[in-house]
Amino acid sequence: MKYKRIYNIEQYNEYCNVYETLMMKNLKKYSDEIDLLELLIEDYDNRTIESIGIKEDMNPVEILQYLMDENQLTKAELARQLNVSRQLITEILNYKRNISKKMVAKLSDRFKMQQRAFSRAYELKGKKNVA
Repeated sequence: MKYKRIYNIEQYNEYCNVYETLMMKNLKKYSDEIDLLELLIEDYDNRTIESIGIKEDMNPVEILQYLMDENQLTKAELARQLNVSRQLITEILNYKRNISKKMVAKLSDRFKMQQRAFSRAYELKGKKNVA
């Protein structure tokens, strides 16, 4: 069997890399393999999210705040790790700014989580229906 249920971060990272490679090729012949990898990655993400106590109904900002608290990260330290400004982190945490696609990728890489955790829709203060 080529793929199995994911049980550790090394296997998760390997499957994510294979998934991204196949997505770049964008060939129809890989569609079943891509679907299977997507299911396996999502399953691992859901189990990981549950195991660290993140509720599925938390928005991306709440998840980010939770992870920063759990990892005892300040806004300044996270900004340095992600190579972004502290102001950007502050604006995101205060619901003043969206989490961009580039930032979603940085956060998911930093916290070893699937990008969907940080890319779900949430409302900014004073605005509605923001993704």
